Amino acid sequence: MEQIAFKFHSDEIEISYTHGAMYAYAPGIPFDEVDIELGDKILKPGEFINKMGEKARTSFEMEHGYYLRYVGKSGDYILFSVNDLISNYYYAFGYVSKNTLVITGRGKGRDIRLNTLEVFTDFRQLK
Repeated sequence: MEQIAFKFHSDEIEISYTHGAMYAYAPGIPFDEVDIELGDKILKPGEFINKMGEKARTSFEMEHGYYLRYVGKSGDYILFSVNDLISNYYYAFGYVSKNTLVITGRGKGRDIRLNTLEVFTDFRQLK
């Protein structure tokens, strides 16, 4: 079986990996605020999700009460803030396709496989 390697890049943001997640540090850097196809939905900047993926091994889920707010793209990464927090730090996911994202770093990595996605548009309704 041949292994496929993906090389993700962004010329503007700094990516790090810790505790099984990727983070982007992007102080004052504008993102491409574009809609993105993810699973069976079109995710728009400002919309919230709690979980990506259906199976435990290939999913990413926030703890109860915390949601990822999609902010946009930078290079090959899609970026999310948490709840309605404004910060220079973001969750980052390598975008392979509408059904596959990756988290990589420090010689480790895993994929997120999703077919469906639950999207929330108003954070006030989630509290």
